[in-house]
Amino acid sequence: MHSASAVSWEIDDMPKAAEELISGLGSEFTPGRSSIGIIYCDADADVGEIGRILHERLGFDIIGLTSTVTFEKKNGFCDMGIVLTVITGDDVGFAAGATEPLTCDNFTARVKEAYDNTASGLGSAPRLILSFAPYIASITAENYIEALDKASGCVPVFGGVATDHWDMQTQKTFMNGKAYAENLVFLLIAGNVRPKFALEHDFAATLDRTVVITKSDGNRVERVDDISFKDYLSSSGPIPDQEDVLYHYQSTPFSVEFPDYVEGERPVVLTLCTFDHKTSSGGFLAKMPEGSKIRMNVLQSNNLEISCRKTMAALLDRMREEKDYAYSMIFVTSCNARYLVLGGAKKREAEIVSATFAGMEGVSAMGFYAFGEICPTSIKADGRALNRFHNCSISACAI
Repeated sequence: MHSASAVSWEIDDMPKAAEELISGLGSEFTPGRSSIGIIYCDADADVGEIGRILHERLGFDIIGLTSTVTFEKKNGFCDMGIVLTVITGDDVGFAAGATEPLTCDNFTARVKEAYDNTASGLGSAPRLILSFAPYIASITAENYIEALDKASGCVPVFGGVATDHWDMQTQKTFMNGKAYAENLVFLLIAGNVRPKFALEHDFAATLDRTVVITKSDGNRVERVDDISFKDYLSSSGPIPDQEDVLYHYQSTPFSVEFPDYVEGERPVVLTLCTFDHKTSSGGFLAKMPEGSKIRMNVLQSNNLEISCRKTMAALLDRMREEKDYAYSMIFVTSCNARYLVLGGAKKREAEIVSATFAGMEGVSAMGFYAFGEICPTSIKADGRALNRFHNCSISACAI
């Protein structure tokens, strides 16, 4: 397997952007038997048009999503740009798919239908799923994971949720010439691929003790231990008057150990998004089952650099475990909350990723800031993954 990346800072003229991206791949890059083009790009770009042009010019599927900011190994931090990576090989197979529009009532059936149709043309069982998820207020990325797990039998899933310039109105996923607001796009990879994953957190402090969720309803936490969630939350500071509290708590995320926590698994980190003052309950972007252990943490800018370095170091260690396999592509998903907390050091994570892989010839790397990250926290001996949805995290996948 081989890869090549290119960047264009042209987001208004899509024919010009396509020319720059194709030229940036380099004349020496030759597609193999199976190829795929993956794009992370600014939300203001016409993603359907750039996908259409590149699909017609290159002759293989082009898939991707929009992001607040992207980054790439050679160019680093790519504000308001388009990043394209082409992955190709003779001993791998790629099959891209897209669901119909998703709702709370149909997402399981529609993900399975799209997965089955896509997998039928792959030739062998997929060993990795890359997920390009839409932001839909009534559905979380956890729902996409559950549906993909059910359809695939728990094949490892990596990816994240599309973002835009903070208003959550113009984010898109796309495939070839079609852009979507409510459709999950995904890539199945089969053949000689040995995915490795890394996910790390680092916090400045823990604000309160670990407590157990004793009453919850879906994603809403009502009671912990023997007190209301309101009493628990207010012990760490005053609760804002409004219902939408995401930006108030983005730097104080919660570590969560679910009831099915596996020994040695990295805890999931989730952010409090809403607070219902009538019921004294808090809403998260994932289900919060009773019996889960949670604690509130403090996230600061220097912690982000530490966790980014830890993630890249852990990924390199796992890549080196495969003595007879050459890795060629690194995907990185970081959280939009991390980007905000970075403040004046907003380029730091991109710089760390670039520096980590700078000396590795033939290895491409691309990343984006997501409204929720998707990464396995454990892989069983039989290859089945414990796929999780995360906030405030940085995750990486090598193939």
